[in-house]
Amino acid sequence: MDPIGPERADLEVIGRWLARRDLPSLDPDDVGRPFEVLVLCGSAVPATVEMAARAFHDGVAGRILVSGGVGHSTPYLAEAVAAHHSWRDVTTSGRTEAAVLAEILRRHLNVPAAMVTTEEEATNCGENAAHSLRLLPTHGRVLLVQDPTMQRRTHASFDHHQPLVGTRLEIVSQAPFVPVVGPGGGVGAAAGPASWTFARFAALALGEVRRLHDDAQGYGPRGAGFIDHVDVPAEVLEAAGRAGQALPNLRSRRA
Repeated sequence: MDPIGPERADLEVIGRWLARRDLPSLDPDDVGRPFEVLVLCGSAVPATVEMAARAFHDGVAGRILVSGGVGHSTPYLAEAVAAHHSWRDVTTSGRTEAAVLAEILRRHLNVPAAMVTTEEEATNCGENAAHSLRLLPTHGRVLLVQDPTMQRRTHASFDHHQPLVGTRLEIVSQAPFVPVVGPGGGVGAAAGPASWTFARFAALALGEVRRLHDDAQGYGPRGAGFIDHVDVPAEVLEAAGRAGQALPNLRSRRA
């Protein structure tokens, strides 16, 4: 018997939608014209920084802007770095997410220092967008890489802030992987280590649906007004409803 239960399938439905991927892959043939800049948003998922470095070395992105100050993911990033077999020598105490990830890019993933810049004030997706856009060209093509659970909301934040900042960039999202629930309950890429415990992933996924749903409790125009309207598919709302009922102990963690 599955120890997780039927909510496994519902959470994977949510995860597939949250992990926005606008391209089949970052193979140069799929990308076409290279991106002027890759924006790497701070998170605790090592696959994001690995994807950013790979895109640079493959000629898919000309340079990398790392965005992230100190936020809710910072302690989790410190844990992920400390547990990593190659990166554990990177100091995280008292440092921003952008500073930590930029050091990994330069020192461990061989991205030239001149090709990496940082934005170290952002503490949430909206600030990732607002602060990063002010450092980007007004026109061009930008690749956006984020934690899969936050990829869709981050893209929505960039869309919302572009007219406010005055940029007209083509923003292309590519989450590093689509989350799946493993046999032991850990959640991560289909082939790779878990990025979240089942409970943490469930709390993150359900919280994201609540934020993206354009109602009085959401972040859209009918709620906080942090992002523009986002169409949440009916199957995602239904999956979130069932999973929320099955996992009532997580409700208090969705804020």
